[in-house]
Amino acid sequence: MTWRDRVENTIFSITTGDGVTYFPSLPIGYETTKEFNTATFEYINVEGSEIARRNVKARQFPLAFVFTGEDNIDQAEAFDLSCNDNRPWQVAHPIYGGIIGQPISVRRSDAQLNVTQFNVDFWETITDKPFAISYDSPQQKISDTFEEYYDLSPLDYESKVDLKAADVTTVKGSADSLNALIKKGLDAVNYTAYQQLINTAFTAIDSLTTQPVDAIRTIHNVIMAPARFLISLDARISLIVSLYNSIGAILAQVPSRNNKAYFETAAGVSIVSLATAMLNPLPTDYKTRLAVTNAADNMAGIYKDYLGIMDAAYVSINNPATSFSTSINTQNALQNAVFQTLIALQTIAFNAKIERRVLLTSDSQLIVLTHKYMGLASDENIETFRTINNIKNTNLFLVPAGTDIIYYA
Repeated sequence: MTWRDRVENTIFSITTGDGVTYFPSLPIGYETTKEFNTATFEYINVEGSEIARRNVKARQFPLAFVFTGEDNIDQAEAFDLSCNDNRPWQVAHPIYGGIIGQPISVRRSDAQLNVTQFNVDFWETITDKPFAISYDSPQQKISDTFEEYYDLSPLDYESKVDLKAADVTTVKGSADSLNALIKKGLDAVNYTAYQQLINTAFTAIDSLTTQPVDAIRTIHNVIMAPARFLISLDARISLIVSLYNSIGAILAQVPSRNNKAYFETAAGVSIVSLATAMLNPLPTDYKTRLAVTNAADNMAGIYKDYLGIMDAAYVSINNPATSFSTSINTQNALQNAVFQTLIALQTIAFNAKIERRVLLTSDSQLIVLTHKYMGLASDENIETFRTINNIKNTNLFLVPAGTDIIYYA
């Protein structure tokens, strides 16, 4: 369609949020503005800035149109009233086609007789809200974040390494150490699945120099495995922190650029694994608010340590042979995982019980105390109360005065 066809065959119209359609006159002279979501990153001892550009933001259309004729004031009044409706407008434009958007500002001028001019700062809007994803649980959210990390981090690793045969030996040694630690906490339910993961990883590492992305992803799978083990959360946290420390040993051996890149991706995924474990507790894991806050402190602590190591690993680009800096995509995905986890843990902590203590002033019995502080004296509650208070068999029928009793409220 030529420009003439567009102008002659399209009638400019505005359907406001209240459903009323207006046909004002549209003077010649159109323009639009398009901006992008960007982020600026600056590095010490490096001139200039790195500009990361993402998706396009809302297009902006400065609309200038007029109502003319004997009833121009009536038309303008009606349009002015319709502008107050907060639903989107639908605009048919001879150059830009159909646009769904919102007026950001509306300026009216009655400077001429029988002509009322409107100048509208009109911004295009999306209507399906793709960002408003409904998550069934925090676990689903962190799972989606891991998928982002899983996709991006190995690619970042590949982009900054120059791998040799010696790197295969180094990475395989790291995988051996990880495997030895994981086997100590491996449960029977996950035994077969884990063996498949580690065997696949060792095979893939042999091709590290030619297929680094595939090799790193198999290592990610191994590091993520303990997050789903059917052992207590404390045991999983301890295991994953051990994996993190084991990965860090590679820098103590040789702090080369390749090893720094390996630590960035593998240690990063261990933090994602830790987040996954914390958001998949067993029923007995988060008994109190203190248990939740301890988990959050663990997450914040290990992430702070990771950032410190990454900062120390930086080498200026002015030294081409040894230069190293963190990868924006990897770090953004990891930061999202950590922040989302901490937010989710805050919600869990808010709903968790608080540990309270009371000193018995007179002798009592286990069943009576269970009923008083935990409600129904069922077998489960009795056993829980007995466990948290370390009540031995000798005190089943007589809990003496002066005993420090713990309960959850």
